[in-house]
Amino acid sequence: MSEAFAFGPFRLLAARRELLAHGVPVTLGQRAFEILLLLVSRHGQLVTKDELMAEIWPGVVVEENNIQVHISAVRKVLAAAGDGDRYLLTVAGRGYRFVAPVTRESAGEVKAAAVADQSAPAGADIGAATNNLPQQLTSLIGREADLAEIKARLSDHRLVTLTGSGGVGKTRLSIEAGRSLLDRYPDGVWLAELAPLNDAQLVTSIIADVLGISLSATTGALDTLTSGLKTKRLLLIIDNCEHVIAEAARIAEALMRSCPHLSILASSRERMAIAGESVIRVPSLAAPQPGEAATAERARDYAAVRLFVERANALGCGFALTDANAATVASICRRLDGIPLAIELAVPRLKVLPVDKLARGLDERFRLLTGGSRTALPRQQTLHALIDWSYGLLSDVEKTLLARLSVFLGETTLASISAVVTGDEMPPEQIGDLLLSLVEKSLVHADLGGGECRYGLLESTRYFSAEKLVDAPILRRRHAEHFAARFAQATEAWETTATREWIASYAPDIDNLRGALDWAFGAGGDVAVGIDLVAHSHVLWAELGLMLEHRHWVVAALEKAGNGTPPKKAAQLLSWQAGDVRELDDPADYEEAMRAADLYRKLGDSFHEGRVLLRAGTARLSPDCAEESERLLREAHALVRPFGTTKTLARCLSALASARLFAGDLPDAHSLHRQALDVYRDLGEGSDDHANS
Repeated sequence: MSEAFAFGPFRLLAARRELLAHGVPVTLGQRAFEILLLLVSRHGQLVTKDELMAEIWPGVVVEENNIQVHISAVRKVLAAAGDGDRYLLTVAGRGYRFVAPVTRESAGEVKAAAVADQSAPAGADIGAATNNLPQQLTSLIGREADLAEIKARLSDHRLVTLTGSGGVGKTRLSIEAGRSLLDRYPDGVWLAELAPLNDAQLVTSIIADVLGISLSATTGALDTLTSGLKTKRLLLIIDNCEHVIAEAARIAEALMRSCPHLSILASSRERMAIAGESVIRVPSLAAPQPGEAATAERARDYAAVRLFVERANALGCGFALTDANAATVASICRRLDGIPLAIELAVPRLKVLPVDKLARGLDERFRLLTGGSRTALPRQQTLHALIDWSYGLLSDVEKTLLARLSVFLGETTLASISAVVTGDEMPPEQIGDLLLSLVEKSLVHADLGGGECRYGLLESTRYFSAEKLVDAPILRRRHAEHFAARFAQATEAWETTATREWIASYAPDIDNLRGALDWAFGAGGDVAVGIDLVAHSHVLWAELGLMLEHRHWVVAALEKAGNGTPPKKAAQLLSWQAGDVRELDDPADYEEAMRAADLYRKLGDSFHEGRVLLRAGTARLSPDCAEESERLLREAHALVRPFGTTKTLARCLSALASARLFAGDLPDAHSLHRQALDVYRDLGEGSDDHANS
């Protein structure tokens, strides 16, 4: 067949087995080319699936999914290099029809075009001859360091796997890295896209098709593939492996063992876990944290914001990043976890929504973030579909754990997770392994930065998982009760634990505290649990300096507390707010501390009686009330001293030193101050930790 077919910007040269786009050769696998040629030659007609199989695989029984894989490859090429026209129509359950206008060219016209091609500058199609990497239509933002790391790893390792959550940009990074490495691999850089596959057994044939290797029916497919690559110096990019990870790993390992000059760059939401693999976790784009990036100039320092702005400018809707909207844009990027695909899905909404309404719409993100690229895979066209793709690959017990993790906000410990999510179908001894599996699949992130590993969900994943939670009321109650108990333990530990160590252990739980309080005082919550949470969390609010937020919850708890509130809880609400919640010099400080002292005295709790008397004495600590203040402070000192080395004892001594200073007794003031420092030192506190105590 010496003729050619022209459609849109394409020319299909039958004899040369070549597809040109805008005059430049475009690489297609052998089977994909044959399918396209058959459809184009019969343009306008329905070509059934049976006809395709008979023509492309004569005498061979193949799965129907084979056609779908190659049709997907054809569609991607036509979409990437085309002009936006529609070329292929799927006739549901029957076959396909090529619907674009097609012009047949005679043999003479083909020959003339070939002469014209030969007159093109030498080397014009070298890139196309040595790679099948799609041309990218938008710029890559904020990935310079990641690209450099990939290139460096491939210098030292022949198998590198990019892992990360869905939509983070693993495919785009793989393609960009491959393009930048074309000079390193004489036999080219080749992309094998596994996302369309539903059958893991087709992985070998997809890779072979991309590389132009014909698989023999008389020998093993993998043996044929390795034989064809033994002497090749090329980079094979295997993209989207997660749903066929076991088969992809088996093939990659075989290729690594048999093909000494071959390198593989894989992308997957979990690693292959085979010998010689070097894993790079692809992070989300950096986004401003709360309180940061108050100006447009500062916001642009973050890659997520730069991506948002560039894509918004491309819409032509008049968007501009200003000091007035910088905080809102920063909030959008942060709440989308800096995930490039999520940002790409959000930005087009600016055509119909102002940026502040877009930000508010993130509370309904799965409805809002739809309508991605028409040429993207279905799972990449909505944020919900993207996460659902990963969710569908999980076992039932993994799905249950992921759903239950949605009750946690921020990051939390394995111990807290086990306490809340454990059930008959999920015993405590399984939680660690299940959690590790979700981390491996990039659905849960693990933070090893502190003294204890903490686990969390990206916000979008948490929204999705919450939709799957069938026993939410039970889990929310468990969550709140667990953190009430945890903060009771934290309050007790605070007295004898160095402040930096204590904050490292408990400060990361602040978001879980907020979530538990919202539930407890909200509809369907439990006020008694809420009062427990407030009563046991004063120290955390104080150490983090969150006084206004602290005040809000104390006021809420006091409004809900009634005659039925246990005396100890009432005392805690009264005493722990004194000095921490009220304004300085508020007379209620002293009055509520004395009421709390009376309650603790009746309960026989001398340590906490002494602690609130310290509050009362501190409230009276001034030159005008020095005598009364010192009397209260000495009473407090007598009550807390028998309990040994505590921060309350140190604060008592420090307050007494101030009282003696007001009384003009400088030697005694110095002595008491040194005693306070000794106690702090015994507790492992540095001078900075108690300078303001």
